[in-house]
Amino acid sequence: MRSTTKQGNGRYSIGLMATLSMAALAMAIDMFGFSVIVTGATCDFQLDLSQTNILLSMPFVGPIAMAYPWGYIADTKGRKTSLLIAMWGSFIVSVASAFAPNWVFMAVMKFISTSFCSCAQSVTYTLLGESSSETFRDSYMLIMTSVLDFSLAVYVVAAYFILNLPFSLNFGFITFTPWRLLTLVLALPLGISAMGMHFFYESPKFLVNAGRTEEAIEVLKNIWYRNGGYGGKYAVKKIFLEEEGNEKHKDQSLLQSLWDQIVPIFKPPLLTRSIQLYFLTAVIYSTNNSYFMWFPFLAEKFTSGLTSNTTDVEQIDGLCNTIVSVAANVTVHAKCSTAMEVSLVWASLAEGVSFVIVLLAITKFARRKKLLLTIILVVSCFSAIGAVTVMENMISFILFFGLLLNELCIGFIFSYFVDLYPTSYRGMAACLGVMVARASALGGVNILGAFMLSHCSITFYGCAAMLFCAILVTSMLPPDKRKKEIGL
Repeated sequence: MRSTTKQGNGRYSIGLMATLSMAALAMAIDMFGFSVIVTGATCDFQLDLSQTNILLSMPFVGPIAMAYPWGYIADTKGRKTSLLIAMWGSFIVSVASAFAPNWVFMAVMKFISTSFCSCAQSVTYTLLGESSSETFRDSYMLIMTSVLDFSLAVYVVAAYFILNLPFSLNFGFITFTPWRLLTLVLALPLGISAMGMHFFYESPKFLVNAGRTEEAIEVLKNIWYRNGGYGGKYAVKKIFLEEEGNEKHKDQSLLQSLWDQIVPIFKPPLLTRSIQLYFLTAVIYSTNNSYFMWFPFLAEKFTSGLTSNTTDVEQIDGLCNTIVSVAANVTVHAKCSTAMEVSLVWASLAEGVSFVIVLLAITKFARRKKLLLTIILVVSCFSAIGAVTVMENMISFILFFGLLLNELCIGFIFSYFVDLYPTSYRGMAACLGVMVARASALGGVNILGAFMLSHCSITFYGCAAMLFCAILVTSMLPPDKRKKEIGL
């Protein structure tokens, strides 16, 4: 879409970025924060290992099931509309899950909740990219990703203070214990972001693509005004779309419309880019989300090994050796407890703060996303190797943080979905990316859980090999462009 003047940058753009960042954070907390909720509910529901595995799989199954519908809704009904439905729906269901009478009901509620909020994984980036000026677009996406990276610290700190509270209230049909309060607290960001979305406009590029040009001009004018354009009259009178619009699909059947939304993504000229981006998405999410989900377990075992006073553990060096040794010495019939160790809080805060600092530091280079993507993948690849080859305990754990650094690539990947796909298929392409992401993460979590303790080193080497392949694929992406801003 081309306009003769800018929509500007100011209060509206910053406010939209903050609201969408809250939505992305809420989505991450709803998905990954469920791990600490399950920990808190273990004693109440007397969960065994198989039931726990089913519960921890639910946050990944929901997004896989709903990725295609959310892509269709975002491309045909609007970015804002899809986000409002998703965030309000997820908030309501998450609140209901706090009163689950059994683990089966909790699993179903989590499946539904994450089916809704998974929309935020891709549509937030799409709406932000289409509503921001080109000069600030990549920087805003990096900042939003930095907020997403802080999700682990948010839900772990909340869990530490709430799960250690000594209260139990009998409501008759349930006993209200700390994990239920934690569920309500972690649902708040969903409601806050849903409420905030009411104060912002639909993507002007989507409106033009849907044939609603006059409405798009009005939205651009309002964005310009709220960004500080008080003086003079807004100069844009016409908008020209440089790609095929969506208005031709208005009279088609639902099945034909669905088919027309997805087929072009897997046909030339988009086929090559689709394969590249979906491969990168699969690698990043399978290597990152799997370790991310197991981070509380790994951090607890590692710090337990470091602080143990037994001679045997003191003589063990290296990340994998320490984790496997401590896990093997866990008492089988230990008393059921939902308390959380403070060491996990410090590890989570260190991870969150360090990632946010790194992301904010590279924000000024955000337009060089191919270069930054390559650098991050290289660092993550060598960190995966170093984490198991370096025998100094603290350094090996720091290198484990370096492996998790590939989470910073998420913002760049979804930025490519905005840059490389036409408006008509952008939402669908990004939402299919979510399906690939969560399917890869689900596989990664289960593979890591099965082999971490028996073949710890091999899992890290396998991760490094996948990251090396991702580096090669990244080299095939189009070079970074330095374009003058022409509006949206």
